[in-house]
Amino acid sequence: MYLFAIILIALFAIFGIIFGVQNAAPVEVHFFANEFTVPLMLVMVISFAGGTILAFILAVVDEIKLRGRIGKQQREVDTLKKELGTLKTIPTQEEKNED
Repeated sequence: MYLFAIILIALFAIFGIIFGVQNAAPVEVHFFANEFTVPLMLVMVISFAGGTILAFILAVVDEIKLRGRIGKQQREVDTLKKELGTLKTIPTQEEKNED
């Protein structure tokens, strides 16, 4: 499986390099009042990196929420287990009548 991942990453890198070489034409980028002339591939890489960073941030926020929810539910399970243990030790009406 590890070898498959390395091969897949290498293929993506090769395709990325070929794609970058074929899209090296300069383009004008307007950002607020500034104007830049940069290679098209740079614009695409920055867009990809920005999307990746945004997705990572959203995933981390979601992970934090889920961990908090799991912790809350684990505390509730512990409380219910203690309550169940207490209820198991309380004598019932039948046990009281037998005495």
